[in-house]
Amino acid sequence: MEKIVNVEIAGRTYYLGTEEDEEYAKNLADFVSARILEIKRSSGASSLDCATIAAFQLADELHKALSKKDSKPSSR
Repeated sequence: MEKIVNVEIAGRTYYLGTEEDEEYAKNLADFVSARILEIKRSSGASSLDCATIAAFQLADELHKALSKKDSKPSSR
């Protein structure tokens, strides 16, 4: 059952609908926040640009992990 979870990402509060545990959602928000703030510290770019770059990096990591998983031979 979906519930609304209050999380903070890069200093902004969001109310997200999720079926996941609240602690899990908050951990994800912290992970994303850390990535955005790391980019902000090293680049000084705008918040929107930092969030966009973080999204791109995370999508790249996910895509590579999924591709790696799909390319593993089955263990039959």
